[in-house]
Amino acid sequence: MRLLSHTSSSQKGFTLIELLLYTAIVGSLLIAIVAFYGLASGARVKNQSISEVNQQGIAAMDMIMRTIRGANSVTTPATGASGASLALTVPTASLSPTTFSVSNSVLQISEGAGAAVALTNSKVQVTGMTVKNITRGSNAHVQVSLTLSRTNPNARDEFSYQKTFTSSAELQW
Repeated sequence: MRLLSHTSSSQKGFTLIELLLYTAIVGSLLIAIVAFYGLASGARVKNQSISEVNQQGIAAMDMIMRTIRGANSVTTPATGASGASLALTVPTASLSPTTFSVSNSVLQISEGAGAAVALTNSKVQVTGMTVKNITRGSNAHVQVSLTLSRTNPNARDEFSYQKTFTSSAELQW
């Protein structure tokens, strides 16, 4: 009688444990990649929001300050008073008065009889403008404060950003 010998044959493929291990590793890597992409995307949007508010705020304040410095006189607000708009008499008669005001959350300039022109775009909204005529003595001095925020219709946190810009200038005439 012959004894049966048990011979081992080489197996091809993966065991169930190996498959579960590989699946767990690949799944973990995919979750990490998706989470990193989500964070990077949110940070990119937040940075764009900050940049948009800063660029428009700086550009608007620069234009207002240049106009104040080149003006002949301040019409509104009166000396010692505050207001929500600024009206200036400028050397070019056809451009007088030059007025800065906020309408529908947009900063606007109107020169003379011309139509108002937007100084900010739809990506930001002006939530506050305060103008103080702090004139003392013979030289008119004006302080302007603008609060801009990123337009955020869906209340998403990455679009939420607000900044107040404050500057002052003296008429040089």
